Amino acid sequence: MSKMFIRVKADGFIYDFNPILAKNPECEVISEEVAYPERFIPPAVVQQIAEGDKPTVRRKRGTLDLTTAEIPEAPPYTPPELAEEAARGMPK
Repeated sequence: MSKMFIRVKADGFIYDFNPILAKNPECEVISEEVAYPERFIPPAVVQQIAEGDKPTVRRKRGTLDLTTAEIPEAPPYTPPELAEEAARGMPK
């Protein structure tokens, strides 16, 4: 079983486990793996980094098509209230 810790939700500060702090709604109980993930790095990755190799992360590479089609201009819009006011007094 791993050691338990207390993390303050507001600022992320980590304390050793304390039953009084564990009851506080501003705090949460977390495991050692969550509190200190650097302690649980797989040995193969540590050795790979020590040898100077970068950890392998594969990403898809391809061409990205950024062409755009002809975009027609939007027709002019006149609010109905403005059109009604402008047409006042005009023959129909």
